[in-house]
Amino acid sequence: MPMTMTLSGRLPAIVVLLATLAVLVATAGPALAATEHPYNQGCEALARGDVDKATALFQEAVKLDPSDTDALNNLAVCHVMAGDYREALPLLQKVLRLNARYRGADLNIGATYIFQDELDRAKPPTERAQSGGKTAAAKRVQADAYYNLGLIAAREGRFADAHAAFQRSLEVVSTVSARIGLASSLCALGDFNAGLPMLEQTESADEETAVALTANLAAAYYQRGMAKMADGDLAGADEDFARSDEATANDFASLGHALVDAERGDTSAAAALLDEVKASSESPALQRAAEANLDRLEALADEDSQWLKWLVLAAGALLFAFQAYVLVDALAAGPRRDGAIVWKVVVGILAGLGAAVVLGLAFFDPFRGPLWVALALAVDLVVVVLVWRSTSASPPAAQRA
Repeated sequence: MPMTMTLSGRLPAIVVLLATLAVLVATAGPALAATEHPYNQGCEALARGDVDKATALFQEAVKLDPSDTDALNNLAVCHVMAGDYREALPLLQKVLRLNARYRGADLNIGATYIFQDELDRAKPPTERAQSGGKTAAAKRVQADAYYNLGLIAAREGRFADAHAAFQRSLEVVSTVSARIGLASSLCALGDFNAGLPMLEQTESADEETAVALTANLAAAYYQRGMAKMADGDLAGADEDFARSDEATANDFASLGHALVDAERGDTSAAAALLDEVKASSESPALQRAAEANLDRLEALADEDSQWLKWLVLAAGALLFAFQAYVLVDALAAGPRRDGAIVWKVVVGILAGLGAAVVLGLAFFDPFRGPLWVALALAVDLVVVVLVWRSTSASPPAAQRA
């Protein structure tokens, strides 16, 4: 019976970490040209990735001028990068109280909610951030807002909306992150001919974005493998799952290989891979998917083995009927005081009981059923033949004149 395996529940948007979430960092302006100013030094530290030092410097800048919206915004960005979202939001809200048109703060409030997976709360401030001006800084905010809206849509499974948002982001300012998002949304929509080449041809010098690129390439190959599998192209699917794992080692690729093995009837290999995914994956959704497919594999195997169970029952019934006939014949042919015949009858009965146990194992272990049936037949037939020959060779009782 052909086997179709399905994932339990929807995979989380498949678009894996589209890229670093867009968070606006205000750069040093002409009014703060002195390099010794803590704000400028904070910008330099943040550019180097030294978040702790940048946090301290921006805090110093805010002490010097509590109404410095750029310093407040960048201090909030530091808290976001450190995962301190409760510290970031009040600072960003203060920026908007000081300057209601500070679109970078709107963008960062939306990003903070996205990091916390509060997508409904992230949409309004992110949509406000789209209405920037025509300066280079305003266009950057607008492009990042479109990008974040695309990421929200992708996480919600609205890949057509995600595609449109990433396209708008690229039209405003072309970035590697938006290109990755656009390509990944195309793959999620099933347009692998356009999406995969775009991912394969994209390069990034930024390490974090490069990691996101390989993760999305792996996800795209996995998606195409699933599509090929649905079309019955098991060889092509297996090849794409291998490419997914080559892009970056991932449990989705292992799950894909397990599904292919299951379709090919190699249930042992499929079960081993699913057990491995269930044990090694850090994703609860993937663990549930592996467990659901293991249950489905067991259920289908049990369904496919029904014919074998009936065959075992039929073979056992015939075997025991034949054995019973031989044993009854043996008892009738020889005198009960004949120890040899009694011993062979007892051995035959014990062999029959042993065969019953073996056939029972075959009934409850369909994967090795044929082996158990063969063993039962071999043991029982040897004993039956032995008893048959013994009773047939016994001479008839001599009659006295």
